[in-house]
Amino acid sequence: MKIKNILLFMLTLIATAFTISDDKGKIVKVDEFKKYIDTIGLKFELPPDYKETYVKENKDLWYSFAIKDNKAEFEVRYTIWSLKPTIAEYEKCKLDTTCLMVNPNVIYEGRIQSNVLNMTGGQDINIGPFPPQAVKKEFNADNGGSSFFQFNCSFGTGYKYGQMVYLHKENVADVIITFMSNDKSTHSELMDKSFHALKFK
Repeated sequence: MKIKNILLFMLTLIATAFTISDDKGKIVKVDEFKKYIDTIGLKFELPPDYKETYVKENKDLWYSFAIKDNKAEFEVRYTIWSLKPTIAEYEKCKLDTTCLMVNPNVIYEGRIQSNVLNMTGGQDINIGPFPPQAVKKEFNADNGGSSFFQFNCSFGTGYKYGQMVYLHKENVADVIITFMSNDKSTHSELMDKSFHALKFK
C-alpha cells in the first residue's frame, strides 16, 4: 500500500511539473523568430545592445517576440498576423455569390484602433499615418503609422509609455510593433535604435 501511495505521489509530481509555467513567460530566440517570419515575408536584424526577453501572456494584445535594451529600461514587442491564409479564403469567397467576407487588406484599420483603446484603457488617441513613400522606402510596406500613449493595461505592466508602430503590406501581413519605456524624454532616442529592425522583404 505504501509503495502504491509513493508511486501515485511521484506520478502527481511529474504531471504537475509539466503544467506549471513560469510567471515571467517564455523567451523566444532570435533564430526561431527569424525562421517564423521568413515564411511570412518579413526579415529581422537584432539591434546592437539588445537581447531577447520574455513573451508574457496578457488579455490586451498577444505577441510572438520581444527584445530588451541591455543599457536602458526599454522593450520592443512584435505582433504579426500573416494575411496569406485569409487572402486565399477571400479569393475563394469572391467566386461564390452566397459568400460574404471582408477584404483582409482592410482589417488592420480596425486592429490598430482597438489596440490603442486596449493599451490606454479606452482613451481615443490619435494615430498618425506615415507618408506612403517613406513607409515603402524604410519598411517596404504599403501602409504604416504610429501612436504614442500612456499605458493603462496589463500589457504595459512595468512600463509607463508606449508607442505603437503599425505596418501593412497588401496580401502579406499586418504588424504591430510596441516600443515601451518609463522615460518620455529619452523614449524617441531609444526607439531609434530598434526602429528599423523589422522590415518586409
